[in-house]
Amino acid sequence: MKIRIEILGIIVVLALAAVIPTIVFLARSPVLVVTDHSFIPLYGTARIKGELARSSFSLFRRVKIVLIADDSGDDIVRFVIEETSKRPHSVIFPLRFAGAARFYRENHPRIPVIILEGRYPETENPSFSAIESNNADDYFIYKTDINTDFYRAGLASAILDRDKNDRIAVFLETNLQIQAREAFSQALNDLEKPLQASYFTQFSMFSGNSGFSCVVISGIGAEYFEKYSNVPIIFFSWIDPALVPVDVVLILDDSPLAQAVEAVRMASAGVTKGTVKSKPVFLPGSGIEKEILRKIKRIR
Repeated sequence: MKIRIEILGIIVVLALAAVIPTIVFLARSPVLVVTDHSFIPLYGTARIKGELARSSFSLFRRVKIVLIADDSGDDIVRFVIEETSKRPHSVIFPLRFAGAARFYRENHPRIPVIILEGRYPETENPSFSAIESNNADDYFIYKTDINTDFYRAGLASAILDRDKNDRIAVFLETNLQIQAREAFSQALNDLEKPLQASYFTQFSMFSGNSGFSCVVISGIGAEYFEKYSNVPIIFFSWIDPALVPVDVVLILDDSPLAQAVEAVRMASAGVTKGTVKSKPVFLPGSGIEKEILRKIKRIR
């Protein structure tokens, strides 16, 4: 009889050990990520569910999407957020919703408001016009880590060159040119690769992909997909990998979903300004050897 009671006690303890974490997880306030309906088909429904599950597991609290109609006003955005959760842990706003972020914070000053500005130079603060720069310290404002992203791209492009010592074509926006070039060049220098990178801030400057071992597309250069192929591509984008051409080998995803975990952790630590890394998404490409792909996947 005593043995049976002990066994029963063990079973109860094990049951509680399994149930209590679930109860705690569901009881914790969620992180909300604001986005619009147009984001869903471009990012991919299955991919969204996967990112939400991974982020929820990492933060040990639910991460939920707040879907907003594309033409919604700031008051509607606030209403939908409030309907999703009366007291969230924090709310993440992409830059395009910076005005709504201000409106929400004015009504909920105790809720941490995170604004993800995307890829902008260190000297630019695109959200300040919407939230008023005098109040910027009331928000957690993070840019995408341009230095890390272009350093990663430099490492990956050197690997994709496969010792042919060809040129690398890099399409990038004018305002990122200085910072991005420094980070990209640093990666090539660290690997001691004698590669020449050609930088294009307009697609009209590009005359053809002959002699290039890799193409990097960031912000501009989407016309390349329509006119050229058969050269490995590194793509700065959050678009669903299922929608990109087969030449794409690496996507650097700086969507709010990809950056949510790091942003929330930084905000919880009290860091009001900083940079957040993109999430690398690795693809098989077209005709890329497995060993090359393995080397690229080691880039973090």
